[in-house]
Amino acid sequence: MSSYSRIALVGDIGGNHARFAISDVDELTITHYASFRRDLFASLEDAIRAYLNSVPQRPEMAGIAVASPLAGDRFAMTDGGWSFTHDDVLAATGARNLRLLNNFEAVALSLPHLTGHDLEKVCGGEPAEGAAKVALGPGTALGVAGLVPSDAGWVAVRGEGGHATFAATGEDELRLARDMAKGGAGHVAIEDMVSGPGLCRLYAVLTEGGGSARHLATPEIVQAAQSGEDPVAEAALEHFARWLGRFAGDMALVYGARGGVYLGGGIPPHVVGSLKTETFASAFRGKGRLEPYLAPIPVYVIKAAEAGLKGAAVAVAAANPMRGR
Repeated sequence: MSSYSRIALVGDIGGNHARFAISDVDELTITHYASFRRDLFASLEDAIRAYLNSVPQRPEMAGIAVASPLAGDRFAMTDGGWSFTHDDVLAATGARNLRLLNNFEAVALSLPHLTGHDLEKVCGGEPAEGAAKVALGPGTALGVAGLVPSDAGWVAVRGEGGHATFAATGEDELRLARDMAKGGAGHVAIEDMVSGPGLCRLYAVLTEGGGSARHLATPEIVQAAQSGEDPVAEAALEHFARWLGRFAGDMALVYGARGGVYLGGGIPPHVVGSLKTETFASAFRGKGRLEPYLAPIPVYVIKAAEAGLKGAAVAVAAANPMRGR
């Protein structure tokens, strides 16, 4: 670290894991990385304190990215688990200031700082210089955020696009959406179809058509599909790739993301082979007369596990500009 280094506690809190590190927010270094299972802790504050007890530093700045809409005074994780306030988290960090942000807002902020080693191209051409980008991805939920250029630099635009209504194409998809929504509300969100829980429900629905539903965890479905020994798992993963491609194309249109679409979350790095297919690519660009607009836009899978942590560090640096350097 430089003699001017400013360190911060950074965190990236997803559906299953809480990741923490210490970062020099000017150089975006990531050190003392740790990943904890969320179910081992009763609260976000407990997880933060456990991490800080394992590292030598007590940074005066903190940036925590969480899978939450961050609306109102008390925030709740999207999966309905931990809830907290800004002051609760600030007290747990022991920092003098805290930047809370959405987890995909953090991923979006990391995009200009990712290298070729952090990314794997799925389809498309080269990113347009200085053009908007979008980060999205399925894991426990389906996150999305845009990154748009401004005179002051890159600005992340968080949203809750994963809760938009799933648009079925054809009778088969409409039937699947209805079957997956059984026992729930009439509204079927894209997240209900394109996420880890969605893939599990889809597999159960597809196997139920053969007589009795089978329930496998997401990694088991992915492994079964990739082994070539489970045609139902292969069909489920193909549906998943098609729907993810369609949503990625929609978000590229919404944000005008000629700078690229970047797939994060827990699932894409494990299913790259299923995304490097015409099923995904045709769903991504298949938007009628806008197909020529979408075809050259590159789509990448983010392989870097620390992308959200880097984005949190970027947010801390922006909230705490250096003075008198």
